[in-house]
Amino acid sequence: MPLNKLSRAILFHSLAVVAPLAGHGFVDAEIAEVTRRLEAKPGDVDLLLRRATLHRAHEDHAAAKADLLAVKEDSKRHAEAQLRLAGLEREQGDLTAADTVLARYFSMGGEAPAAYREKARLDAAQKRGEAAAEAWIKYLSLARQPTADEFIEAAEAMNAGGDTTAARSTVLKGLERYPSSIPLHREAASGELHMGRETAVEERFGGLRERYPTLRPRLFHEEGMLWLAGGQPKRARDCFERALASLDQLPATKQNQPGLRSLRAEILKLLN
Repeated sequence: MPLNKLSRAILFHSLAVVAPLAGHGFVDAEIAEVTRRLEAKPGDVDLLLRRATLHRAHEDHAAAKADLLAVKEDSKRHAEAQLRLAGLEREQGDLTAADTVLARYFSMGGEAPAAYREKARLDAAQKRGEAAAEAWIKYLSLARQPTADEFIEAAEAMNAGGDTTAARSTVLKGLERYPSSIPLHREAASGELHMGRETAVEERFGGLRERYPTLRPRLFHEEGMLWLAGGQPKRARDCFERALASLDQLPATKQNQPGLRSLRAEILKLLN
């Protein structure tokens, strides 16, 4: 039975996750199927873009690039192909080519939110801090659902550009949208520590431990790593010891979980 559009969308969205786990066999079969359909419909833009996605999941970047370049200029999706090509060039380390392709995309009138995210990453890769920060601001203003990681990435670019105020504001906006995001809280605490607001750091982590008691060992560890990076080894050691004590209070079955065993080993290494 052929897949409907929704099923196919879910399928292709998950390819990047599934392929590394299941090997390349599944992707190979999909590439073969799309190639077969392209033989019947040469130059079909939708099929070319789908196959480019598959090749990228397969880590065959040359083949992905070839499919993107095959999308003709008079196609309605030519701009989309250019934007995806810019990302591919950046990921492959050809920043000059990525700059050229992205500039071409914008000259075509492209204004997709993802284009500003791509520009931000490209600017950051070339140490253009202020430009990267501006592009992130534009992206966050346009994107319907920016992720917590993107708020963090944007804040890091702003810090790199020297605008710590904008970075802090961005993290706080991220927390308004994702109040339970531990990485965002960690980023906020890092900013507070940088500003010398040590009490705020303690209160933030204390509040998180009250809200998420099952995460107490990890949160003590997170706080300890922050103190350690901030040049306060005594405070860090206290957090690591409390993390270890929190682990000891867990049921034996939970303590034996691989993730918590690894956490214990890391804490013991830090305490030695």
